Amino acid sequence: MQLITHKLPKEIQINTQRLTITEIKESDKDLYYNLYTDKELNALWGYDYTNDLGQNPSPKDFFDLQNKLKQTEGEYAFAVRLQGQMIGELVLYNPTENSVEIGFRFFREFHGKGYAVESATALMDYAKKEIGVKIFKGRCFKQNAQSKALFLRLGFSQISQNDTHYFFELKV
Repeated sequence: MQLITHKLPKEIQINTQRLTITEIKESDKDLYYNLYTDKELNALWGYDYTNDLGQNPSPKDFFDLQNKLKQTEGEYAFAVRLQGQMIGELVLYNPTENSVEIGFRFFREFHGKGYAVESATALMDYAKKEIGVKIFKGRCFKQNAQSKALFLRLGFSQISQNDTHYFFELKV
């Protein structure tokens, strides 16, 4: 599915009551770097950036990587903003003909305030209407109780599990 670059407009801005969702901009690269390199957050994210970027990547390396992934249509990262400041990211990845996986990651000081539910709901509504997504998928580590609760709060059903992950799906 040509989800990422062919069906999304060049400039994306989705507004909610409190938040704005946009693409990640070069001016975000230092915050994006901090989000990516937070060891506690990334233990639950499930991605080891050193596999792609080595041991000492720069903020520019992370920004360039997300742009590369956007161009290959495999992943599109969005900045979630509160009063203009990036507080986290939402990611659409692994697109198929009518489905996409969604992921979310927020700086710890913004956990528990409803921002993930608010922004993920808005992005899923947008993807459903503008891109034609019919099935959203998600997964989280079994020890990530917050993400599991978030998927369930968003209306996803747990469809399976393995030794390390729970898998979720929402048909819209």
